[in-house]
Amino acid sequence: MSSRYKKASSRIARRGKIRRIFSISLKIGLPVVFLVGLIFLLRANFLQIKNFEVLGAETIQPTEIKNVAANFISGNKFFLIPKSNILFLNEGSLSATLLSKFGRLEKVEISKNFFNKQVGLKVTERKAEFLWCSSLDTCFFMTKDGLVFENAGFTGSDFLTSSVNRIEPINKIIFKGLLAGNPLMKNFATPVKIENYLKFVQVFKDAGFEIFSIDIQSTDKAVAKSNIGDIIFNPEEPDLSTVAQNTILLIKETQSKNPTARFNYIDARFGNKFFYKLI
Repeated sequence: MSSRYKKASSRIARRGKIRRIFSISLKIGLPVVFLVGLIFLLRANFLQIKNFEVLGAETIQPTEIKNVAANFISGNKFFLIPKSNILFLNEGSLSATLLSKFGRLEKVEISKNFFNKQVGLKVTERKAEFLWCSSLDTCFFMTKDGLVFENAGFTGSDFLTSSVNRIEPINKIIFKGLLAGNPLMKNFATPVKIENYLKFVQVFKDAGFEIFSIDIQSTDKAVAKSNIGDIIFNPEEPDLSTVAQNTILLIKETQSKNPTARFNYIDARFGNKFFYKLI
């Protein structure tokens, strides 16, 4: 009787042990199987980005943008999940990468097409309105808001003297000064100041004179190079159009007496009082 009881107890114990082992195996094995299956699913070909479509690029070659985007999705996350998985594409990071790589880009909008595994890159380029040139005559494109964003690839001297009809910049005027070191992605001036400088230039243009460049040398001295001579003015003056009008009155009064008169400089920083030197 006791022998049969012991054998039954032994069988029950073995079955209990087997159940415990099976239970532990399930608890460990199922998550492992699920994780492995999930990794295989995330690495599946039908979830990988196949192409980038670039829209809106005018100056930058679309292939350059595609190459940077392709490099962004190369490799793996956590050593296992491909960065090319369309589900896990970080649009914000990709946009930031493109904006930092291409100074000309002002905005990047990203869209995903899950059906054909394609990512759309709609870009907006900055417009090169002006040139900003360093003291070494290295020139960069600048927006109408005063942001210096890209090396122009030519000097200020070439720009002013060359017969080549350049598409950029839109306005044939050079700004200088204020920025030290690498000027890229720095603001030469505020939009309000840029507008004030342009009003100054326009008044001279309307009077038949041309201003080639404006060099902001200090907080109280700027020099405008023109075809009538150097015009010195205060860049902090809130109404430079009035300064320009008064300067033109002086020029016309001087030329009424001497039609061939040209100026070495005109210093217009002192209200209605001018200092000038004729050539």
